[in-house]
Amino acid sequence: MNEQTLQSLDGEVTRLLSSLRETPETMDQLLPLVYEDMRRIARTQQARLGTSPTLQTTELVHEAFLKLRQSEGQPIRNSTHFKRLSYLAIRQLIVDHARAKQAAKRGAGQAQATLHEDLMAEAPGDEETVLRIDEALDRLAAANPRQAEVVIARFFGGYKAEEIAGLLETSVRTVQRDWERARAWLLVDLEA
Repeated sequence: MNEQTLQSLDGEVTRLLSSLRETPETMDQLLPLVYEDMRRIARTQQARLGTSPTLQTTELVHEAFLKLRQSEGQPIRNSTHFKRLSYLAIRQLIVDHARAKQAAKRGAGQAQATLHEDLMAEAPGDEETVLRIDEALDRLAAANPRQAEVVIARFFGGYKAEEIAGLLETSVRTVQRDWERARAWLLVDLEA
């Protein structure tokens, strides 16, 4: 997509989001406009976690969209805010699923999961990594929220530095610096 098409799409998404308060069914019109971006985010995660079947990616997107839909009471300001909420929702779903798998491994019985049980089934042990990264990100967020946001956007959202700069309304150089510092911080934290 070219830059003008992306701006037009963002404008339409923002328009729908602003009318969402008056007409909640607008959310149904929003999905087709943001679907591909959400699929890209989900595919990034599936690739990182060692799984790739399309159905699983689709399921993750639909679960994230349902999660966003359930939070309709919270105002979503614009398409940038919606993208941020999307990758945060996908992160939460992935972490929740990893926790459920870990609980099941520890004999917790039938763990209730929001995604199909076969999601990430081909990536044994990866749920441990996801949980360790999630916990480290929580510690980083307490120390430096913007750096944590950069890591979440890059790791869970699959966004590039330029895109993250737009999402966080900061410079590309700031995002790059935050990424480097956060990576160093996380390496030390994860080794400890």
